[in-house]
Amino acid sequence: CLHCVAMARSTFQDPEIVRRLSGQFDVIAVDVFSDVEMIALDGETYRARELSERERATFTPTLLFFDASGERMLRFVGFADAARMHVILDYLEADAWQEQSLRDFAAALIESATPSAAAATTAPVPAAALSGFQQPPADLAAQRRANPRPALVLFERHDCEECRRLRMQILEHPEVQDVLAGFHVLQLNTDESGTVVLPDGRFGTAEALAAQLALAHRPGLVFFAEDGEEAFRMDSTWLIDHSGQLPDATRRDLLDSFLARLDYVASGAYRDWPQYQRWRAQRDRAG
Repeated sequence: CLHCVAMARSTFQDPEIVRRLSGQFDVIAVDVFSDVEMIALDGETYRARELSERERATFTPTLLFFDASGERMLRFVGFADAARMHVILDYLEADAWQEQSLRDFAAALIESATPSAAAATTAPVPAAALSGFQQPPADLAAQRRANPRPALVLFERHDCEECRRLRMQILEHPEVQDVLAGFHVLQLNTDESGTVVLPDGRFGTAEALAAQLALAHRPGLVFFAEDGEEAFRMDSTWLIDHSGQLPDATRRDLLDSFLARLDYVASGAYRDWPQYQRWRAQRDRAG
């Protein structure tokens, strides 16, 4: 788990993160492959892999935060650098989890710290169009009914370096483009106003749809099955190396990981294997 290693080497080495976490939480690591028995907060005994599935830890790392009564405050899936972890801890400390999403809490922080458009000195840089991806307006629900196939919807924003590198290093790679030829694919920019219909029938602008889906990160990717059901999403920083930094060139391990995620959806394996890493391990063993 590259992203687990990156968090261990960067986020969880940050002295202030360590202080805040250890001062407020009992921190327990769970191996999603393990058969070790654990007693969950409901008092029931589970094997670690069973508990992971029960708590919907589909991908690793998954961070689950519970209050003193055992109520889950937040599930965060994916890599979180130190800055994002501070936002998460601020969100929990303020008890904001009881009345608003992490997405809305983080957006309010960004808005309060961002200069107004009138004060901006440079024009924003829009995302470049991706080869093979549709642009608004588009109706993926109608396309799915006419030609059933899985779908991938990419959410970006202006001035997003991570978005740019994801496009260049992964989404424009020939191997990925070959597989995406079997998907309905759509590129959205939450800073622009075009409207679309998603495979599940949701309609609106990119920003409105991102809000409905509670997407907190850009780039965000939502994968849909042939029937329009959401299969899974990638809503955190994914394009990183083992130190948690954005890579400068395509990494084979990340490329293989993305191709495997496309297969996870296209094959329907996500329905029978709710834990992605366990599915991929058995797939790789089978050759």
